[in-house]
Amino acid sequence: MQDLVWLQIGFVLLLTGGGEALLWFFPSPYQIKAAVHGLSSILALAAVTYLAHRLYPVLRGARTAWEVLPNGLLIALAANLAAALSGNWIYMRYRGEEGPRDWILANAPAFHNVLMEFKEFVSLFPCLLLTTAVFCAFYYGEQVLRRRELAQFFAVLILAAWMFALIGWVSGVTLAKLRFV
Repeated sequence: MQDLVWLQIGFVLLLTGGGEALLWFFPSPYQIKAAVHGLSSILALAAVTYLAHRLYPVLRGARTAWEVLPNGLLIALAANLAAALSGNWIYMRYRGEEGPRDWILANAPAFHNVLMEFKEFVSLFPCLLLTTAVFCAFYYGEQVLRRRELAQFFAVLILAAWMFALIGWVSGVTLAKLRFV
């Protein structure tokens, strides 16, 4: 129960942190698309962060409530899939005529050529990694807790998904700060 409270507090902080709540009121015909993508990305990052937090007892070999991990993985996978799909939905505006991409290429070409090209691909990795983790969780079940090599593989999948989700989220927020769609 305490984990759920911390997850809710973290979600509220992510939603309101750094003035992101003000973006809800930014006048744009694409603000609904951007809001859906932003919220699904925040939820995806929060879910994967929660899973990364739950991995510590698994890696130590300590007793843990196994039931939380497969369900958490399904939620994290669904949230990351929603973030990827909504990201492709808003991507049309990003690449569109006189969109944020054109502005960034004119004003900060190095930012686009390095970070945004990297982000476009890296942001899709969490879905693949979490799909593999979901398969492992349901195929091997609680053996993940007893077999050291499975626990380590499972942890690498989730921690890599967390890292890529974090990179994608930070670069997306940076893009929103530079030029909102």
